Amino acid sequence: MLELKSGERVNLANAGYVTIIKELGRGGQGIVYLVDLNGEQKALKWYLNPPGEAFYKNLLNNIRTGAPSEAFLWPEYVTARQKGSYGYVMALRPKNYYEFGNFLLAKVTFKSFTAMLAAAMKICNGFMMLHRFGYSYQDLNDGNFFIDPYTGDVLICDNDNVMPEGERSGILGKARYMAPEIVGGKMPNKYSDRFSLSVILFMLFYANHPFEGAKVVSCPCMTESFEKKFYGSEATFIFDPNDRSNRPVRGIHQNVIKRWGVFPAKLREVFTEQFSQEKLKNPQTRLIESQWEKVIAGIRDELVVCPHCKEETFVEIEGAEHKCINCGRDIDVSKYLLMGTRKQILTKGTKLYIDHDNIPDCQVVENTNDGKLLIKNISQEAWTVETPSGKVKSVNPNEFCPVKNGLVISFVGGNKGQIVEE
Repeated sequence: MLELKSGERVNLANAGYVTIIKELGRGGQGIVYLVDLNGEQKALKWYLNPPGEAFYKNLLNNIRTGAPSEAFLWPEYVTARQKGSYGYVMALRPKNYYEFGNFLLAKVTFKSFTAMLAAAMKICNGFMMLHRFGYSYQDLNDGNFFIDPYTGDVLICDNDNVMPEGERSGILGKARYMAPEIVGGKMPNKYSDRFSLSVILFMLFYANHPFEGAKVVSCPCMTESFEKKFYGSEATFIFDPNDRSNRPVRGIHQNVIKRWGVFPAKLREVFTEQFSQEKLKNPQTRLIESQWEKVIAGIRDELVVCPHCKEETFVEIEGAEHKCINCGRDIDVSKYLLMGTRKQILTKGTKLYIDHDNIPDCQVVENTNDGKLLIKNISQEAWTVETPSGKVKSVNPNEFCPVKNGLVISFVGGNKGQIVEE
């Protein structure tokens, strides 16, 4: 038996050992155990069907190279070969992080749109760093992400399949997340990673698979041949403007039916483009991670706090209507911060993100004396504010500047924004 028992010692490749405490869970590749390593608790993934020597050497190499970013629960130690198998040790997942699949099943929900957008940004950033390190993931799916529903912080796990770009782990991934060309028999690379990333982001926002509509519902039994058809040769986006054959089915795909119109139009447009037949057939034209970050940042620019019901809502400033998605009342869009072509609406409670570091820099508050709006500096750096007449004032952290037409705020990093009152 390849399974391990409580109290059993497992030797590490380069000296030392871990002691099995208990089983945490299991999947198709192996079992994850809680282990003790010199008095510190860690997780050990133990393979039930151990991959070959090249896989083992790649794990050792990835440990020497180190994680692309803190978002990865990266392998820290590889065990010696024993009991006919081996495994690797990684940090434990904190208890406030939940598997992405729980969000899709509504067992866990994001506590705000802010948290959801933060999670999307961090997933993109994690894979941007992965590719910058010269890796490709090769087995990206919903089981790879653990998310804090309150903050949107993300941990990326199951990194044993990460390989240098151009090398093969021997694992293709799950059909629902594999790019059509991989389903068709080609090998994974950074371009197929980017397709899988688009699928993950779509599912994060809409809680539905982008190719699972009427065609999949009509399938009598999901066999391997049907998988190759629905996710490969005949993959059809559920909102393909040129093909209505795979539309979401009412009563089955309620999540995406309800959410499709909630998020701004630009998000719908990008997904429609990314899942078009042209992008499916031309992998090198897919959005890269930094482009996805810009898209999500643009969506976040349209997220405000409704001044009536105090709930988050998306407002498209160039749209014909500016109604809260919760209470249905009109939102005043006459006051905004203009940064080049970016417009961030100013309503009480709304947080503004000046750059793409996923940390808010400003918050709109109300002056308790006269009820007028102020912008609070919630960053760690001072700003300068210039009036139309040329007067300049410094605004330190936790200080305020008025929402007054024509004021120009100079933020850290050379970013500038002008307050506009129409």
